[in-house]
Amino acid sequence: MGPTLAIAFGAGLASALLFATLASGSAIALVLFYFAALPVLIAGLGWGHYAGAFAGTIGALALSIAMRSQLGVFFFLSVGLPAWILSYLTVATLPARSDDDQPYRWSEPGTILSVIGLGAVLLTLFGIVVLFGFDFDAYQASLRQSVDRALAAMALPASDGQRMLGAFMAVALPIAAAIIWTFVTTLNLYVAAKIVRASGRLPRPWPDLASLRLPKAAAGAMLFGSLLSFLSGMPGHVGVIVLSVGLAIFALAGFALAHDMTRGWGMRGFALGLLYALTFVIGWPMIFVAMAGLADTLFDLRSRRSAPPPSL
Repeated sequence: MGPTLAIAFGAGLASALLFATLASGSAIALVLFYFAALPVLIAGLGWGHYAGAFAGTIGALALSIAMRSQLGVFFFLSVGLPAWILSYLTVATLPARSDDDQPYRWSEPGTILSVIGLGAVLLTLFGIVVLFGFDFDAYQASLRQSVDRALAAMALPASDGQRMLGAFMAVALPIAAAIIWTFVTTLNLYVAAKIVRASGRLPRPWPDLASLRLPKAAAGAMLFGSLLSFLSGMPGHVGVIVLSVGLAIFALAGFALAHDMTRGWGMRGFALGLLYALTFVIGWPMIFVAMAGLADTLFDLRSRRSAPPPSL
């Protein structure tokens, strides 16, 4: 128990230090900030979810004491608590299905990815409500003022284009924050699991990530978000956030589908590399990747491919 607490304590301090580097404002600090959840995830996956919870709590207390502010609370809600939940969900055993020979089963990667998407939406909405309440006009005005001040600091001449850019960024910033949190948290969980697996402490077998498929409930949530986005005011903004995060997690599912469907190809590496390059350099192909992931959830494209042709 002693070594476990020591490891969790060190992980919490390391996570808090990575989180606090954002205050320097440098580009490398931003990269380190994105990996703030990594030590907590490693502790939770390798030494039990209790170690992850302890690490998240230590990190929050360290920031609260060192910074003498509510930064520790923000750390706990945005880093510590999500990392603990994900580590618990990843290593917890679940009751076996009735048709399963094993006495228990592990959480599916698609379920874990859905929880990451849910966390991104909830954290974004929580931040909006805490900072601005339910007054959508005040929320938009405050964000627009912040963006306008940032643009003014660049000493750019005032123009209609600048005002339009400010209005667009005020809408896009929370959406971008939710999408980035989704991708970064997924990457952190993957890297943490790889590190713990290399150490031999990962309690579950490594899943076949190429077979990842999101549950149909995720498709229903994205449909709900798309319908909600047509409304005005805060409900419409919430719908856009849900829709955007849904596209993000379905894009990851679409990449998994591409890895699965190209198994056995002679030029598989080239095809996948081209897909990733086009997606991340151009951007808009990610929509088609997300649609492929959505179609696989709704219509099970993999079984259609692998099904034998009907006999004549």
